[in-house]
Amino acid sequence: MTAGKGNRLVLANTGELHNRIEVMSARIRELEEALRQMHSENSDLPHPLLADSITVISHDSPESPSSSNSPEHTLLPSNKDNPDSVIDAFGTLTIGTRGETIFMSGTARSEYLIQPPLKQQPKPPFSETFPRLSKEILGAWLPGTENVPFDNGLRQPVFSYLPPLSEAIRLSEIYLEWGKALWNPLTRSELFDNVLGSVYRANCYEAIPGPHDLSLLFSIFSLATLFDFDKPSYAVEAQEYHILSQVSMHFTSPCTETSVHTVIALVHIVQYLELSDLEMDSSKSYVFIGLGVKLGYRIGLHLSSARWKLSDAVVQQRSSAFWQLFMMDTWISFYAGRPPNVSPDWVDAPYPNDDFVVIDKGKKEMSGHMWTWQFSRLLHHVMVNAFGAKTPTYSTILELDRKIRDFPVPPHLQPRCDDEELTDAVVLVNVQRLLLLTNKETTLLNIHRRYFTQALQDQPNDLLKHKYGPSVMAMYRSAWRVIESHSQAARRFPKAIERLNLFWSHALSAAIVMCMLVNRAPQSSIASFSLRELDVVYEVFQKSAPNSKPAAVLLDSVTKVWKKGHDAVDRPHYDDQSSLSRAELDRLGGGKTHLISQASPTPSSATPPSVHSSPSEAESCRRASEFDIHPRIMQDMRVFDQFEQPLFMTNGSADSSESFYQEMSDVQFSGSSIYGAEVYSGHPQVLNTFHPAQPYGASYGVPEAPVLDAAWHNFVEQLGF
Repeated sequence: MTAGKGNRLVLANTGELHNRIEVMSARIRELEEALRQMHSENSDLPHPLLADSITVISHDSPESPSSSNSPEHTLLPSNKDNPDSVIDAFGTLTIGTRGETIFMSGTARSEYLIQPPLKQQPKPPFSETFPRLSKEILGAWLPGTENVPFDNGLRQPVFSYLPPLSEAIRLSEIYLEWGKALWNPLTRSELFDNVLGSVYRANCYEAIPGPHDLSLLFSIFSLATLFDFDKPSYAVEAQEYHILSQVSMHFTSPCTETSVHTVIALVHIVQYLELSDLEMDSSKSYVFIGLGVKLGYRIGLHLSSARWKLSDAVVQQRSSAFWQLFMMDTWISFYAGRPPNVSPDWVDAPYPNDDFVVIDKGKKEMSGHMWTWQFSRLLHHVMVNAFGAKTPTYSTILELDRKIRDFPVPPHLQPRCDDEELTDAVVLVNVQRLLLLTNKETTLLNIHRRYFTQALQDQPNDLLKHKYGPSVMAMYRSAWRVIESHSQAARRFPKAIERLNLFWSHALSAAIVMCMLVNRAPQSSIASFSLRELDVVYEVFQKSAPNSKPAAVLLDSVTKVWKKGHDAVDRPHYDDQSSLSRAELDRLGGGKTHLISQASPTPSSATPPSVHSSPSEAESCRRASEFDIHPRIMQDMRVFDQFEQPLFMTNGSADSSESFYQEMSDVQFSGSSIYGAEVYSGHPQVLNTFHPAQPYGASYGVPEAPVLDAAWHNFVEQLGF
């Protein structure tokens, strides 16, 4: 410290000071490691001087991530001081023969990783696929390009493809009905008065008031046709309406004449691409949603519209459009394994205040749309903190796990065990409940994936005693719930599930988790139950493939995963070259760093930034503090300790297996829902805040004893039916 002007003390030679700190820190770490190795030779317990409270900066210090109340301002620690940063899980980079490149991180959907997009399959000419559309319209569409050439002569031909008014009204009703579960539709008055009405009152394209109302209407028809049960699934008419929507979008440049309807049309185009994607390629969706985000910025959707004293109806429309845009951008980026386009630091648009559901006795609850918007806000926070350039600490992962599990769900969207008649309305509600359940479970699967893989590599015979044992348990639990809920849905309302490719994608991802457990840890207590779930997935795909295109497309991949799991048990020393290799399984299930090049078609592991050595026995026993682990995970780990048994018993194992199955299904905590937190109370949540609204159901570190209710009813409740 040197004296400055006014006798103030000024810090001098900061560079030299930082160098000394680095040297001293490195020396301290070397001494700690030497002490750890010497002490482990004489004791299984950690040395008192190596306690976390001494070796790790206190969470209450000003430099700690938890010192900030807002998770958006959390600063991740430097990778240099993070023992978890050496985990090799940077994703897959695919390079074609001409240098065309695609990157997907570990959160990418499994089918995207199994079938890299650079592998283009030969397709029939578009004129044969869409015989109703002219060559000029198909030429203007040019799939795969952003710059669509505009021809003034196409306006009237495209306009002439509008269906009769009666059919337009029927499709609009389907759009409004299924929008309750899968997308946020226009209001009935906005759709019929301002969109459909204005288009059908016009006698030509030029007479339509809005610049992109025609594109919006065609996008509505494309979504509705996907769920028109009078037509086969993935009917060609749906794709034709989608093409017409894209072509008419460019009749007036969306970049120069942007309206709220322009953005909504782009969101619907993206939603169609996601719901109809049988080519396993998210590139188009990612590009279109990026354009939608920038156009939304252009018209200020990300800001509170009340600033400009707009009418309440307009404010609600703009808010609804923005949060639908935000939700789609976040999930598409998550599933594509790429950064999101929206930065919350620039957002102050409020949630719409009219999106609630009125239930019995006039009580209001949060709608499914509002839940997905708020959960996508949490998902964005998870992506920034768990999948950024810097690898987070394991305590950060466990903290995110808590926030996800404790995110409240409104009671009417909680699982039900009522034996209801499956009317159209009941099917819609069940689809929405399944969507909410899988949103949570797939997020949990992805945040734990890399640690799950590391535990399989380090300690396959005693997974739950590895320091990442909680991640192993979390992965199994989430994969189990995805598989069982999908199986029940495919059995109860197959016609709806057969058209929803996202649920089949999640089932494949869950199957890969189960396969990794069986293949990499066949002697563990978890393996036999994982093999059972593999059989469940395989059976569902086999039965559904004749009627479901998503199931048929993914059946080959599921069959390979199922066969790989059974080979590990039935033929442990047999290496089937036609099946998945160990490296490929790690890439699909754990996000391992891989390079796929046309010059060397076999996926190859890239060199990780540092080498991860297997933990010592003492270090493996030092699992994450029970204060950090969610009570749900702790209880599940106790269940596996209780039902631990020799692998694949042939005699007397049925009762034990059934008891385990019921225990995993029934266990709950007092005062807590099956999601691990109190249900939504009806009070508005604070934007940008993701702390539990209610206390956890058990004291930290000492979870309460499980409450076992009627087995079947609670099992069905957990599955969401």
